Amino acid sequence: MKKSVVVLSVLGACSYTAQAQTNVVVYGLLDSGVTYVNKIATPTAGNPRGTGSRFSVDSGDLQQSRFGFKGVEDLGGGMKALFNLEGGFSVDTGASGQGGLVFGRTSTVGLSGNYGTVQLGRRKDFIDEVATYYSSVYDFGVFINGVHDNNLDRVGGNRANNQIRYDTPLLKGLVLNATYGFGETAGSTSTGQSLGFGANYANGPFGIGFGYWQSKLGTLSGGVNTSSDQGTTLGAGCTPSYGHPGDTCIKTWMLGSSYKAGAWRVFGAWSKVLQPLATYGGNQAPLAAKFVGAAGAAPFTAGGSNNNSTNVFDLGVNYSISDSLHLVSSVLQSRYSFVGSSTKGRLTQVNLGLDYAFSKRTDLYSYVANLRASDMYNPGITGGAPGADNSQTAFTVGLRHKF
Repeated sequence: MKKSVVVLSVLGACSYTAQAQTNVVVYGLLDSGVTYVNKIATPTAGNPRGTGSRFSVDSGDLQQSRFGFKGVEDLGGGMKALFNLEGGFSVDTGASGQGGLVFGRTSTVGLSGNYGTVQLGRRKDFIDEVATYYSSVYDFGVFINGVHDNNLDRVGGNRANNQIRYDTPLLKGLVLNATYGFGETAGSTSTGQSLGFGANYANGPFGIGFGYWQSKLGTLSGGVNTSSDQGTTLGAGCTPSYGHPGDTCIKTWMLGSSYKAGAWRVFGAWSKVLQPLATYGGNQAPLAAKFVGAAGAAPFTAGGSNNNSTNVFDLGVNYSISDSLHLVSSVLQSRYSFVGSSTKGRLTQVNLGLDYAFSKRTDLYSYVANLRASDMYNPGITGGAPGADNSQTAFTVGLRHKF
């Protein structure tokens, strides 16, 4: 009995010591709302151009719901150990996000000090920071994914496995970044490889930043690539296309800036996506097909394997009506080039909304968006709701709570 008491006392002391040395935070975010989308393509065998509207309870229209753990341990001499584990889920169904991965949003461990910060694991790349600071994704969430090339330019926060990431210390408002993702294929460092770099400068009301990312095709089974030699697993950010393991399948650039003057904030971002391996992928639908009932059924497909070049322009003006109430607005346009066609596709979207903060942790938001397509398929404003013709409108009212 006495031995048990001694053991428990020692374990309790060890537990107290660990808690004293390491600061661990449990945090999360829940975001859910009611959304209406009109003119959704609902093709059937008897009606290939069917159209319908949808009401739904969605999760994460503004930010994906998540839970996480992060911690910092002071190692002395200005050095710290840090970790971050974060998983996503859907409030409306309780289902986990990121393909069922427990910590699919972030899973990193690292060190920070006077030299900067090094992290290892799975996480977003630097383009996500640029997009958060200077694009409409901060105010309108997933509602802008369609016009942003179905998130191919990574504005929505794509992730890559097996990363090593380095960020410099903040020096007079400037931070630099370099990221490398290992393909982990024996005998070939380029197979499945990804890399990126970027910088951001923030000084008072002004900020400017840029980011670059590229991915190469991988191997083995999984997401099957329509390669002429064998099925391949796509590298981080790659979409199905022809090619061989190690071929560069996507290159993405983003440049953004913002300025705040009193109650006004003006921002803008430009992104460019190249798919060097873009082909029709065996799809020989007529080039004259302007609108179709399903994504990928014609050459004019945003984010598709035949889209070899995209430029996205994202501009916004926001106004603080009061400390709690904010008016948010933006206009976006993406311009597409397609393999085998001189036709240039174009998507234009206008967003307008209000955000009311009950407190620092809870806010109510509502916004409306209209997307128009020209000379290309309409990908739709929200996921799983492609447009039936060249115009679609969506409206949502949502509640977000952070803890």
